[in-house]
Amino acid sequence: MEQYIQTVHPSMILQFDTGKLIFASAFILCGLVFFAALRRIKETISEGRAIRLDAAALVTGNVLPSEKKKRIVSIKKRGSGLRFKLASFTIVLVFVVELMVLIPMYQVMVRNQMQTLFKSLWDRSSILLEGLAANARTYLSQGDISGLLLLPAQMNALPEALYVTITGYNPETYVFEDQVWATNDPGILRKIDSLEFHPGFSRIRDVISLRIPALRAELNAQAQERVGDYLNIINGQSTEENQISQQALEDSITDALAEIAGGIWSEPDFFLESFVEAPYDRYIFFKPVMYRHDLNDDFFWGLVRLEVSVRSIMDEIDADQRDILIISILVALAAQAIGVIGALILSTFIIRPVRRLVRYVENIRDTEDMTRLNAVKIKIRSKDELAILGNTINEMTNNLVKAAIAAKDLSVGKEIQKKFIPLDFDNYGNKISSGFEETKNLTIFGYYEGAKGVSGDYFDYIDLDSRYYAIIKCDVSGKGIPAAFIMIQVATMFINYFKQWKPTEKGMQIEELVYEMNEFIETLAFKGRFAAFTLCLYDSETGTARFCNAGDNIIRLFDASEQRVKTIMLPPSPAVGVLTNFQVESKGGYNVQTLILDPGDILLLYTDGIEEAKRKFRNEKFEEILCNIGYKNAPHGNHTVGQGIEEFGNERVLDIINAVMNRQVYTLRKWHNPEGEDKALHFDFRSSTGSVEELIMAVISVEKMFRCYKKHLVSEEDRVVVDKAVDAFLKEHFAQYRDYCYYVQENPGNPAYICYTHIKEDEQYDDLTILGIKRK
Repeated sequence: MEQYIQTVHPSMILQFDTGKLIFASAFILCGLVFFAALRRIKETISEGRAIRLDAAALVTGNVLPSEKKKRIVSIKKRGSGLRFKLASFTIVLVFVVELMVLIPMYQVMVRNQMQTLFKSLWDRSSILLEGLAANARTYLSQGDISGLLLLPAQMNALPEALYVTITGYNPETYVFEDQVWATNDPGILRKIDSLEFHPGFSRIRDVISLRIPALRAELNAQAQERVGDYLNIINGQSTEENQISQQALEDSITDALAEIAGGIWSEPDFFLESFVEAPYDRYIFFKPVMYRHDLNDDFFWGLVRLEVSVRSIMDEIDADQRDILIISILVALAAQAIGVIGALILSTFIIRPVRRLVRYVENIRDTEDMTRLNAVKIKIRSKDELAILGNTINEMTNNLVKAAIAAKDLSVGKEIQKKFIPLDFDNYGNKISSGFEETKNLTIFGYYEGAKGVSGDYFDYIDLDSRYYAIIKCDVSGKGIPAAFIMIQVATMFINYFKQWKPTEKGMQIEELVYEMNEFIETLAFKGRFAAFTLCLYDSETGTARFCNAGDNIIRLFDASEQRVKTIMLPPSPAVGVLTNFQVESKGGYNVQTLILDPGDILLLYTDGIEEAKRKFRNEKFEEILCNIGYKNAPHGNHTVGQGIEEFGNERVLDIINAVMNRQVYTLRKWHNPEGEDKALHFDFRSSTGSVEELIMAVISVEKMFRCYKKHLVSEEDRVVVDKAVDAFLKEHFAQYRDYCYYVQENPGNPAYICYTHIKEDEQYDDLTILGIKRK
């Protein structure tokens, strides 16, 4: 039983009659012009006959000589005018005939196309609503909210769809009150009766809310009338009665309810037969969800709303109308002048290679892996500017392919770089972002998340004899291949040196390794490149840590006795690769400093990539801005006026560590926050056990959310790649996890990561490299 409304709206009648009136007026006008043209042609023919008679009179000599001159001038003028009139009125006549043919054809084509497009929209919307209602009936009857939450995404099959909202009953009272169970409506918060969306409890109020009670009562009445007898039979059956018969009754009830709820309604009314011009841009199609519940006499349990926009259809119709009109004009002009046809043919020869160029450029645009374009070239046979443009595009494509190959090489280089860092492996043999080791005397946990391309961040630790550990944290200046090359040299020399190490007096003099590294890297003569690192020899039994630093004289230690982080400054020393060993000696040399770790103390070594993580300032429209609160270069919070970014900063890092180790709640506030200046993110570490892994993951996770922001009108295309370990930590400790990390998708490129959708982030500026050693 078809339920969609076919009632003719008064505005539609006006539009339909206006279209007919315009068509009839144009046809009458063409008829009048045609009649006038025929009349003028008859007059010109008569005039031509008179000219011939005058000419005969001149030849026979029936007029005077003085009169002959006047007649000759008159004939010339009238002859020229006749040729013009014949030509002009012939053109008018042909033009009128063309109009009489083209106008009806134009009207019919436009009308048929409009009906086809809107019928197609109705059919596709009906199919989508039928599927949504069928699935919603199953999930609502089971109270399966997780299943319902997946349904709105099915609207992607309908390009004109704006959102899908599925409403149902209150799960506490089991009464249908139009509670929203699932939706992807970006404006849902303006329609529900709660500040936040609570599936199954937030009630919706929109333009169709007033129509629902009457519709529900009508459908329930129909259902009672149709299936009431079946229900009496089922309720009267005893448990010993035939189950097959009861199942047949249930099937009959289901079929009857499906037939009753089989219609589709719309707000405002959607017209098919009389749809000449769309009076509205948007329509809400809605379909009831009906099924029988054992404990209730109601059958109306839900409603599926589907809002669609016909703007794209109207734009397509307008565009096609323009195309048809242009074609009609071209055809009319072609009948008047062969030259126009020649121009059209010439334009075809010009447009064809241009279209090839456009298709080729579109292919480049839509190809994700640019290396596949290596054998793709465009060939233009002409010798004009289009051929030059084609060759230029081919050169551009070659450069894109080379850049893509270079990018792949960088990706491979990044994986090679990770092989020098002690990280754990996943099930596929690939290194993940963290590494963990635990012995009877200590716990070691490290984390590394690289930014784009290769770089020089690096850490490593080696178990020398189950008591002593060699530890290094290194940061090479700059990025790219030179930085990665220096990092690999440092890592190689570190590994080779400690292969032969023994716990002797000479073995304790780890500064010799620093001098060797400095001499080797300095001879390479990389301009402006150097390595800053901290080298440590750690005695896990006594807690004695011997440090020798080069250019990096800051270490952090969480003091378990004082329950706070301490910053320890080692004596300053030059980075390796800057000066010769002789020059280093003249400045005091590389020296060993000793530090004792007490049980429970945690030694933290991290590069500046964490402290210097950056986020951009944005206004409430999420447009990038510069700080303008105060005078230029004046301090404002953790930045200065005129800057457009803020750094994560060492203060935040220390506060996070203290919050984790003291089991507190940490609050992250951002300057010039587009989500609101009073917006804060809360991380609850009260359940923390004080492990080094929790400490490091807390720093990494807060830094991730520091760069993320939830923009208005985001979609699945807006996504952030997140380490699964970070996601697990956020899920446990991030208070607003459901607000920011609710939409999750698998990451096909790397199973160790997932994607948060409907969220954005500022780009990771540098590698995140951190190593923690906790003495037991």
